[in-house]
Amino acid sequence: MIDVKHDIEDLLLMDSFINYCKHSDQDDVKYWENYIQISPAHAALVAHARERYIELFNALADADLEEQVTRLKNSIDSTSAAPVIRMESVADKKRRNIFRLAIKVAAVVFIITGLFIARGYFNKNTAGDIQTYAAAYGERKTIQLPDGSSVAINSGSTVRINQHFGLESRDVYLQGEAFFEVKHNAKIPFIVHTAAMEVKALGTAFNVKAYQNELFTETALIRGLVEVTLIEENNLKLVLHPNEKIKWKTIHIDSTKASESTVLSTSNIMEADSLRKKIVATNDGIIKEIAWKADKLIFFDEEFDEIARLLERWYNVKINFEDDALRNYHFSGVFEKEDLITVLNFLKESRHFNYTIKDDTIVTINLSK
Repeated sequence: MIDVKHDIEDLLLMDSFINYCKHSDQDDVKYWENYIQISPAHAALVAHARERYIELFNALADADLEEQVTRLKNSIDSTSAAPVIRMESVADKKRRNIFRLAIKVAAVVFIITGLFIARGYFNKNTAGDIQTYAAAYGERKTIQLPDGSSVAINSGSTVRINQHFGLESRDVYLQGEAFFEVKHNAKIPFIVHTAAMEVKALGTAFNVKAYQNELFTETALIRGLVEVTLIEENNLKLVLHPNEKIKWKTIHIDSTKASESTVLSTSNIMEADSLRKKIVATNDGIIKEIAWKADKLIFFDEEFDEIARLLERWYNVKINFEDDALRNYHFSGVFEKEDLITVLNFLKESRHFNYTIKDDTIVTINLSK
């Protein structure tokens, strides 16, 4: 057991306490939960220290977000296409080392300046009590949430959480695409919110795709169990099992009418339930829905218009079609680490078209002459 003389800064320097905050080690979690039960007088100290941990985590994420915004601005001003950034294990290790160093430095700050001064600093740097994580076009990134869950964020996507995430609720707001590996916590459900659907999970790994400029919202379950709520279908609930997915075409109904009480007909329920599909892997065992995590581009019999949006996010370019008929061309392909020109040239082999690239960022597709 810890000494009664320990203070918040002492707890923040303990590996076991950090593991408890992150839920990354079940033995440490049980240790601290047991400590709270047998030492209720110290429960407040433990709770306050955990809050400080989350504040430190969010403060570091704020700094990371500023770096991403700067990188995005630079890529817009640059004359060269932004590179695709692959998350390497070395980078993850460096981030963990920086985070641990920041914890120790912050503990010293607490001792010198006092808890309330430090807390005022963190609050000042948190806009509206909402923490935002973003991946710009042409990059992907992986983050760890305060509850120990990890999120891989695809290009052109944002993930938002409340400042007190993990303490009372675990609500995540997604625009774009992300892969979630959720830490189990039966008392506090993990819920991903998008415009068209909500995904509730416990101890689960799943992918959600919900870009604002696309018609479909999709959830693909890799393992565990999720409950999908179709907001635009009177909050109809569907349960997904491993290797199942649901792809929903959003109808963008008026939010003021979404709460109106309506009764679904049997045919509508059957139609919605039919959206539950099996996930099919390639001969190499690649799952299309999460291939982006391994820097792979995969599309099967998809329209050129949809593929173009994927390429825009992947290579940080803008694609224009001179003839709308080109948008309806269908293609299939699997690519790994190829550049944009290689991909376009490959597509030209099956359906004839021409393209031009201006300033490495503007791609114009036109019919062959």
